[in-house]
Amino acid sequence: MAITIDGYNIYDKWTLKPVMDSFYNSLMKQPDIKERVTNDWSDKNGLEVLIETAKIKSSDITLTFFCNTYAKYKEFCKYLRDHPVIVLYSDYTNESYSIEFQKCSSFNDYRDYNIFAVSFRQANFIN
Repeated sequence: MAITIDGYNIYDKWTLKPVMDSFYNSLMKQPDIKERVTNDWSDKNGLEVLIETAKIKSSDITLTFFCNTYAKYKEFCKYLRDHPVIVLYSDYTNESYSIEFQKCSSFNDYRDYNIFAVSFRQANFIN
């Protein structure tokens, strides 16, 4: 299973592997829709709702990675700071995701390896 960021294989460049129990759940989840336009007229019963094609909200995605060295973790974080919008491609979904780096939301050091989570925003799911 190959995952790339801006064309770089994440394992070859940073020795990263996705933590499978949450990686694809977050990546493949469909975003919420925006509130529909409504009018709550005081002289009418119920709610008047403008029914049209749903508009999609931006979505927050948290991806968890396994890394075998702290140095590679730091190198990856620097890359994200220097490239705030990245294109992540997964051959599992056969899709590319344009996502904006928000923060490193967790970090766990286990001496021989690290597990960390990175939060991204997908500003426009449709694109």
